[in-house]
Amino acid sequence: MFQFMRTYFRLLAEDREKGDLSKVIYPLLDVLSWLYGGIVALLRNLYDRKVFKRQRLPFPVISVGNLTWGGTGKTPLVEYLAIKVSEQRRTPLILTRGYGHDEVEQFRNHLPNAVLGVGKDRASVGKKIIKGRRIDVGILDDGLQHWKVERDVEIIVVNAINPFGNRKLIPRGILREPLSVLKKATIVVLTYVNLASPKEVHHLTRMIQKFAPKAFIVESALEPLFFYRADRRKKVSLDRLQNHRVATFSGVATPRSFQMLLSQCQIRPTRNFEFTDHHVFTQEELEEIKGVSESSAVDEIVTTEKDFFRSPEVITRILNPLVLATRVRILSGEEILTDRLFRLLGVTR
Repeated sequence: MFQFMRTYFRLLAEDREKGDLSKVIYPLLDVLSWLYGGIVALLRNLYDRKVFKRQRLPFPVISVGNLTWGGTGKTPLVEYLAIKVSEQRRTPLILTRGYGHDEVEQFRNHLPNAVLGVGKDRASVGKKIIKGRRIDVGILDDGLQHWKVERDVEIIVVNAINPFGNRKLIPRGILREPLSVLKKATIVVLTYVNLASPKEVHHLTRMIQKFAPKAFIVESALEPLFFYRADRRKKVSLDRLQNHRVATFSGVATPRSFQMLLSQCQIRPTRNFEFTDHHVFTQEELEEIKGVSESSAVDEIVTTEKDFFRSPEVITRILNPLVLATRVRILSGEEILTDRLFRLLGVTR
């Protein structure tokens, strides 16, 4: 029931629900959206006017956040920044609330040289960690709405294939804050640019420039690298699955992006099982995916790393799927990102 309700409200927020009940619910959601927007605006204003004090951590901080309800590709960008810091033989601290267990596990697996701080009060977490070791830069994961922490660089991530939904606030839309907050950005990073048309990217860039004329705009793509088998982590090349019958399952905010990435690799799934963002798969659901896939005579079952890290043991035991490994690739503006980062680190080039 909970899964159904999450899916239904996501459809409402994206204007994709057209049933009779939606005609009653939409006006109610408009009122709730107005109330939500008022509360969010009040809280941000209190921090901006320093009525509520922001805390300065004893190291420079980069905030990576978004305006929308999930699905922007923020996690790969956090990883990219942490790797750049590590390459300079400096220590990054990723401060994350840990809402999605999948993201925490992904950070741990991909970033062995980074320190990970998990907790709702990220200022307190950061101060505790600094007592035990040196930290050169903090990366505030999902930091745009975490107003308590002072930041030196504000990065706002925007999904190029679904930037702002219907441009309405939660729960009527997918916006967590109004588009005017874009003016807070030091840098706006457009993600999934490789999955959007040049015309769409140009239009989106022009719109962002109206709200954030002083922000630098960086374009990026999510690049498929390879698959690996869940049990032994053995690599499998992308072309291995071309012309094969494939089933996919995912619980990410923008499942369409996963399908589009596979399509770019000339992989066209015959069955897709889609769940809401951060969905924790039950044994019954995985057994159903296995049964339907077997009856459809598929050759392989494929999932994303975020989905795999959410429940690795049970997913491996029941399905042992191929997991798609990806990384972010900066298409334009990389010097902007690295310049800001190296300044914080005190690195001269």
